Amino acid sequence: MVNNGEKYLSMLETFFIPEVKRLRKVRSIIFQQSGAPPHFAGNVRQFLDKNFSNRWIGRGSPIRWAPRSLDLTLLNFCLWGHVKNAICKALIKDLTELKIKINNEIKSISKETLHNVFSNIVKRMDLCISVDGNHFEHLL
Repeated sequence: MVNNGEKYLSMLETFFIPEVKRLRKVRSIIFQQSGAPPHFAGNVRQFLDKNFSNRWIGRGSPIRWAPRSLDLTLLNFCLWGHVKNAICKALIKDLTELKIKINNEIKSISKETLHNVFSNIVKRMDLCISVDGNHFEHLL
């Protein structure tokens, strides 16, 4: 039986890295992930150390990040909600259709939307500092 750490590592190896190489971003990217158990698997952290030496953020990473910091994680506080709302407007009949919808929705995200998401992180970090690392979602 394959565990979730192995599945996650497989996704990184077979999809993520080839896509980053295709975009010629391997040397410039700083990779961020949450503290989910599959992200903390030893083989995943070894892979990230090898492919993103001192350039990855997550539990056990070389770059320190606030634990359980979903309010500071761009994908969590903005993009995944956007993608989920867009693809769940209609009933999805199978996994293949779900993958196609997710792919299409991600490809359709505009540069303006991405700019707004990244601009918002500064506001969120300032709020996090102002509440000494406590919850601040209610202040937005």
